Amino acid sequence: MSDQTSNSSSAMTKVFKLMGKLPLPLVRSLGRTFGLIGLRFDRRTRRAIDRNLELCMPSLDIEQRIRLRNNRLRHMGQTFAEMGHLWTRDVSFILDHCYEGEGAAALKEAVQGKGGVIVLAPHIGNWEAVNVYVSSIRPMTAMYRPSKDESLDSFILAARNRAGGDLVPTNRRGVMQIVKALNADGVVGMLPDQVPQKGSGEFAPFYGHQAYTMTLAGQLAHKTNAKAFVVGCLQTSKGFEVVALEVDPRFYDEDVETSLTGLNASIEQLVEYAPSQYQWEYKRFKYQPHGAQNPYKEHL
Repeated sequence: MSDQTSNSSSAMTKVFKLMGKLPLPLVRSLGRTFGLIGLRFDRRTRRAIDRNLELCMPSLDIEQRIRLRNNRLRHMGQTFAEMGHLWTRDVSFILDHCYEGEGAAALKEAVQGKGGVIVLAPHIGNWEAVNVYVSSIRPMTAMYRPSKDESLDSFILAARNRAGGDLVPTNRRGVMQIVKALNADGVVGMLPDQVPQKGSGEFAPFYGHQAYTMTLAGQLAHKTNAKAFVVGCLQTSKGFEVVALEVDPRFYDEDVETSLTGLNASIEQLVEYAPSQYQWEYKRFKYQPHGAQNPYKEHL
């Protein structure tokens, strides 16, 4: 790693540590301001959000989509600013700012009971808080792909480990560890709205458009008879509201397309709780079935 990269990494970790020392309401406010003002000049991010909202929220008029996009930019900034607290403060501090919303009691009961539990945590609200909340009930096993930035990666890895979870590699060995955890009545965390590597997914509808979707979660549920929830820690003035929805029953179907349709429908259901907190900047539809056009190419 070059000295320049190392210095950049050190500077970034110092920023997170500094932000973690400031009052949470202050850093949230600073983050929202930066998000709206600073990210509005990030043409690629802004246009990706606009395109996704055009695809997924066709019932909204242009002014409504602009308002939603600007609110999304605010939440992007807020989420970044909050990471200092999520990664440096004591776990007890974070838990003090988490409170249980719809379905959280059912999730806790499942995690504390018999049988494996799959926590499907889309990129909505602050997903780092999901790790802290669930691991405080029972240590959660999750796959982790190391960052190329070794210094920052080490900082984030240590921050996630302190919550009590178990991070495993994104390879065959990691999958075996996840299966072992579920068979031992453990809890596994997955990010279900990331585009998987080619060969690790199938196409299924997401907001009415074909999205390449991970098959691993459904395969694990079949193999281990685990119960699945779609979980988000939504950002509120009080802190983080834990919302946990039992996955759409179609998720458990043996037919892959039916299972993935249920998975994506569950993510949609959670997004509707707080649309501006979802990662609309992510190019969810960048892979398309053979012959179909990339919906971002002509716009970005």
